[in-house]
Amino acid sequence: MATESLRSALESAGMPADVVSVAKAPLTGGRTGAAVVRLDALFRDGVERSYVQKTLPRDTWRDAAMESTPGAEVALFESGATRDLPEPLAPTMFAVDRGEDGAYRMWMHDVSAGIRPRGAFTDADERTLVEGVARLHAAYWDSPRLAELPLATMAGTTRIFAEPLVALAGGPAAVATSPAWVRSFLDEFAPMGVYLPRFLELLGPDDADFFLHFVVERGWLRLLDDAPMTLVHGDLRRANISFGDDGTLRLIDWEFAARGPGATDLAWHWFLHFWAYPGDDRLPEEHDPLLDVYVAAVEAALGRAIDRPLFDRTWDVAWLRALSQLGYCLADPAVGDDVDSATIEAVRGRCTRAIARARRALDAHV
Repeated sequence: MATESLRSALESAGMPADVVSVAKAPLTGGRTGAAVVRLDALFRDGVERSYVQKTLPRDTWRDAAMESTPGAEVALFESGATRDLPEPLAPTMFAVDRGEDGAYRMWMHDVSAGIRPRGAFTDADERTLVEGVARLHAAYWDSPRLAELPLATMAGTTRIFAEPLVALAGGPAAVATSPAWVRSFLDEFAPMGVYLPRFLELLGPDDADFFLHFVVERGWLRLLDDAPMTLVHGDLRRANISFGDDGTLRLIDWEFAARGPGATDLAWHWFLHFWAYPGDDRLPEEHDPLLDVYVAAVEAALGRAIDRPLFDRTWDVAWLRALSQLGYCLADPAVGDDVDSATIEAVRGRCTRAIARARRALDAHV
């Protein structure tokens, strides 16, 4: 069955399809709402190639939570948006179909060899990523084509994290009376339940109250509407970025693709790579010169200057958004009974600096 299905997918993409046998191995690492399997295929000429099949149910709670089109990642592929990408970006998905149960099946090249291990991202990698993402954003910068794409909203892709966080902070009773999709999120995404209590503890009462208040009262999100809109990937974490030996850059898992300011893609990546899981001892702000690299790459692709003060203001709000979605990840290194006091204090200091930055941003722009 797997052999025939893979052969059919390859044929539909115009790729070599004389598959003799397929070995399947489930891929369980990372956060995903889909079943993912690696397919190691042997071809008639003796060549071995690896692919990935991702299966997504026809209807999921994520669609309603994010205000997105059912099967949006498939629809985005079918629109051509994730196939016709500006260099150095290259497509990962090459075919889609539907199973007998109506589930969406996505067929992808196996690009796992190009995913950097944690802590192995170099400054050159970061520059390659930022310049590549800038070219993607420039291709859709305030483009009327955005209206034709099956994209989620900024409000929806923020709410899918913020409302479960607020329910979890409210305790078991709040979780029990929350919408069904919130409970589904908490069931599927265990890290929030592990890290959030520790994060709030490390913040202390005043900062914890401030954090929860701005996650609940998300009126500041409206400030993002002032910025040029583009196609944002939505989840630029380490495991979704693959570097090819040929200089290509591949972005995996477009589940959170949305219409929004490009700064939101950067802020998500910044928060995970430089705040929550830094690869070295540099302060997060020491990476901010990469913002100049991004702006220069966008302007080069557009052939004109952008409004830099507006971009800087949007960057601050985008960072607030990332904190509201991912702030609890800051506590990860301090979770457990065997964490030494120096690590705990270092994490506490980073949490305090993050809240101080959020206060400054809100004071400046709201």
